[in-house]
Amino acid sequence: MRCTLRLHVRRLGFWLVAVAAGAVFFGAVSHHVYTFDFRPLAAFCLPVLVVFFGFTSLLYMRGRSLARGKAQVRTLFAAERAMQGTIAYLSGIVLGASLYGLLQYLDFHFDPRQPGASGLWLVLFLAPYGLLQAGLVLFMGGVWTIVPQLLRPVSPYEVWRRIGKEPA
Repeated sequence: MRCTLRLHVRRLGFWLVAVAAGAVFFGAVSHHVYTFDFRPLAAFCLPVLVVFFGFTSLLYMRGRSLARGKAQVRTLFAAERAMQGTIAYLSGIVLGASLYGLLQYLDFHFDPRQPGASGLWLVLFLAPYGLLQAGLVLFMGGVWTIVPQLLRPVSPYEVWRRIGKEPA
């Protein structure tokens, strides 16, 4: 029962963090879409994508360096989940940039001080936002899976045990 309670608390903690991050992210994205100012949004999203790819790569390398067992499976699961999130996030960026380019090509103009019916076209940006948000949640799920292994102190013996070698 105690393990089940701990699992429920971890899941609740994950979803609280995910919802809070999602709300902040939605606020930032919706503000920049409404003002039709995408430069700061690109300046925010592209470095996050680099971090996603880098962390995912590190998780795969860590998973391959560990000996067969629970730690390796957990790490490889986290890496796979992080990769799914990274691909979804990248797809959201590509879709959003394509949509922005299309609206620029069609000479779309929107004045947030005097919104009109033309502003309804901005609702199309919900699709790339959905992909970005799904990517963020999937990536966070991967990170959340591996966090218990990475936050506690580890002795040299534990490192040797994880990589499957005998201590010297």
